[in-house]
Amino acid sequence: MKKKLAIFTVLLLAMAVFAGILGYGMMYKIYKNERRTVQNLAGRVIPAYPDAENVFMDALSDSEKSGAENGAKILDRYGYNEGDAMILDAAYEPMVRKFVLILSLYIVIVALFGYGFLRITDQRQKEQEEIFLLFLDKCLSGNCGVESEEGRLKLNRLRNPLLEDALKKLGENLQIKREYMESEQDHTKTLVTDISHQLKTPVSALKTCFALCIETDNDEEREEFLNRCETQMDKLEMLVDSLLCISRLETGIINLRGEKTTLTEIIVEAVNSIYAKALNKNIKIITEDFTDVVLNLDKKWTAEAIANILDNAVKYGYEGNHIRIRAQKFYSFMRVEVEDRGIGIPKEEQTKIFQRFYRGRNDVVRNTEGSGVGLYLSRQILERQGGTISVRSAREKGCIFVIQLPL
Repeated sequence: MKKKLAIFTVLLLAMAVFAGILGYGMMYKIYKNERRTVQNLAGRVIPAYPDAENVFMDALSDSEKSGAENGAKILDRYGYNEGDAMILDAAYEPMVRKFVLILSLYIVIVALFGYGFLRITDQRQKEQEEIFLLFLDKCLSGNCGVESEEGRLKLNRLRNPLLEDALKKLGENLQIKREYMESEQDHTKTLVTDISHQLKTPVSALKTCFALCIETDNDEEREEFLNRCETQMDKLEMLVDSLLCISRLETGIINLRGEKTTLTEIIVEAVNSIYAKALNKNIKIITEDFTDVVLNLDKKWTAEAIANILDNAVKYGYEGNHIRIRAQKFYSFMRVEVEDRGIGIPKEEQTKIFQRFYRGRNDVVRNTEGSGVGLYLSRQILERQGGTISVRSAREKGCIFVIQLPL
């Protein structure tokens, strides 16, 4: 719209300039014609009446035109009055007609040109709007077509670099959002499937135990089944807590807040949380001396991440063995190692143990209580704070979990 207004304004200015030039030309011709008329009078009157020369020149220089009234009376005797054309009108009339004709013709041409231009631009704008709406409809349906031949042809028809760039960016953003939504849908489906699978076992066990409790008349059997029900309830509670923790962490409900804390404080909190379990299996936790550092991490959740690793080491470690914790400072990170003497992890499973709900195929793992979310939570907590976690292991030789915390 602004472009149309600018062009229309330019046309009006051009028309005004042309009219001014034409008017100036006509006035100049009138001036020349008047000058020729005065010269003609002087050339015919003064030679015939030399004594009237001074009177004639005085009349030309008289600004008040004092003799105009007498002159009008004299001219009136010869039929030149105000109701008729003046003496000079015969010379002026062709110039006036020519001026009016040329100016009218110019106005008509400008008007036609302006009308045609507006019609063309309106048609062009409608075409752009139609192409834009078609393109936008494709984008919203998941097929932007910017990279397709059809999409490129449509964009070329627009012949508008700014609009083309805007459409391309719109298509790219919509494609990114669509891929993100599809990824979230897949993630949700996987999560629901995993949760259903994890809940199925303890719920089925509970149903079986309750059914047996109802059917039996033996008090000892009923007591045993109730104990099994309690065990399954504990497993179910632990699983639900883990699922809630995962859900809150992945949806951002749990906000990891960095705070000034020392590595010693984090390790002490992690060790204290699993100390009782380690004591029951007569497993010693040894922390080697290290140079303490101040970290900007969420103390509670970082300790939780390390505690999950220690819990895993206690759960699958041999009785009477030990767990060793080492720490070493590097230029941009603090390296923490947790070494155990447990059953180890096969090489083909070392990249899978940090996946949600994954549990190893080892018989010991299958027969040991667990939800398969501890190491997954550890990885999520550490990575969300700029850290990393990895593992080195060999079957029956234990594991070394390597944690890197940013300084």
